[in-house]
Amino acid sequence: MLFSVMNLRLKPFPIHLTALLAVCTVAEARVWNFPGIPDPVDAEFVALSNNTVVLQGANGKSCEVPLANFSPADQKYVLALASGGKIPLPEEPVAKPRASRSDYREKSVETLTGPIVSMEPGTDLHITGTDDPIAGCTIKFSASDGWLFFDKIPASVVEKQFLDRFTVRGAKASPDKNIRITACGQGSVVIPLHKDDPAALLFDGASLSGSTLKLGPFVKYSDGKLSSMKSSSKSLLVKRGNMVTLAEKEDGTGISVNYVAQDHDVVVNDLPAELQASLRFARVFPWRWTSKKGIAGPIPENLNLGWYYDWNIGQNSTPDLEYVAIKQKRYWPGLDQDWKRKGTVHLLGYNEPDKADQAKMTVDEAISGWPELLGTGLRLGSPAVSDGGLGWLYDFMKKADEKKLRVDFVAVHYYRATADPGDARGAANQMRNFLEQIHERTKRPIWITEWNNGANWTSAPDPNEKQQKAAIEAMIKMLDETPFVERYALYNWVEDCRMVKDKKNALTPAGEAYRDKVSPVAFTQPRRAR
Repeated sequence: MLFSVMNLRLKPFPIHLTALLAVCTVAEARVWNFPGIPDPVDAEFVALSNNTVVLQGANGKSCEVPLANFSPADQKYVLALASGGKIPLPEEPVAKPRASRSDYREKSVETLTGPIVSMEPGTDLHITGTDDPIAGCTIKFSASDGWLFFDKIPASVVEKQFLDRFTVRGAKASPDKNIRITACGQGSVVIPLHKDDPAALLFDGASLSGSTLKLGPFVKYSDGKLSSMKSSSKSLLVKRGNMVTLAEKEDGTGISVNYVAQDHDVVVNDLPAELQASLRFARVFPWRWTSKKGIAGPIPENLNLGWYYDWNIGQNSTPDLEYVAIKQKRYWPGLDQDWKRKGTVHLLGYNEPDKADQAKMTVDEAISGWPELLGTGLRLGSPAVSDGGLGWLYDFMKKADEKKLRVDFVAVHYYRATADPGDARGAANQMRNFLEQIHERTKRPIWITEWNNGANWTSAPDPNEKQQKAAIEAMIKMLDETPFVERYALYNWVEDCRMVKDKKNALTPAGEAYRDKVSPVAFTQPRRAR
């Protein structure tokens, strides 16, 4: 029910605002900023009468606020709403982008004390303590770029134990409605959300000028939703925590570019010329701060991983663990998926197409099928060839580049072994040399989506338990320290001597080494957008 201002008793403004702060819990309401009041207020506009604005909170109670007490921008917005469409709504001003890490204030503490801690805009607060490092503390989020990090506590634990201690612009925190809690390396990050804060913005002028179109996550933007922007987009702003894919054609093909705003906003002052002439596809996905270390197969438990895949698209990610999808073969599995529910931002290409007992595809067949993968808008990995199939891979990448088919990273497999199973350093160096030649040839980050220290089909002697542990330790140390290696996933089932989990699902000594290695965040954001 809408309440007329005549039905409400007018009280002094400070009392009104205090009451409003208490009742406003609607996450979808507009944010209002009042001079002298530190926190924005969420509330619905109801009416304007006699220069007094009626606002309504989530519980249906209404409060009056003099129009003069609104900011100038909000006064214009109120007058436009009250006009019933006669006055167009003013275009929202775009906040200055935070386009480098230096634009954020970073602070690290072991614990927080005090009854209330307010997160300031442009602040990253890292909490390094464990157990309950915010005991007795309420944390107030008032801006979308004030983030809280728990460096040593998983996202699932933060959500379960601390959620009721968070408020977002005066409202109770609610996952995926006004707050997002997800993994960040070995810990987690807490991100406030609001519908008025777009994930990305398209501009019809260069250098973030002119009219804008807000882009939200998981929406399929094509001709209808892009409207005039399909032929007038000139620049792009991607807000931190999001990934955007733009493409020339409505099916995601043609010129296609993927932008990731992991550590700071991405500013593209001039989109590629082809996209300025024709932009008919846009997709936005919330980014994940996944660590490098993963596993190939459905055995992620107790290995301290950031991700896994299982040669299918049948599982979903959790707040702690990213499940990566794969287009295993040319026609399976299907890509008509609920990607929001899947919770991934990546899609792997065909599995060992160079092998007759796997995907078994010619390069031309893989190229022909690639537009289907592009149509998802996800960040794409090349087909993953066996370690004997580099010729196939290089031919595919050459043809993909010639046809301007987007491939964001290269996936490979590796099962080579050294002649001496006791030479752990040699095993790591041999693997690095193998990966380095692929990186130099393809100019893409590398994912090793299957690997081990040799296999049951290699000719080198099998390692014993101690040798395998030493080799795995040396190899994952090399992988974590090699900048062009983005992710890796060990394969378990190549003889008992190479397992990280035995047939009873217990960790082997090599598995314990794999578990104990703390792996860094996988992706490295370029300093400038492409």
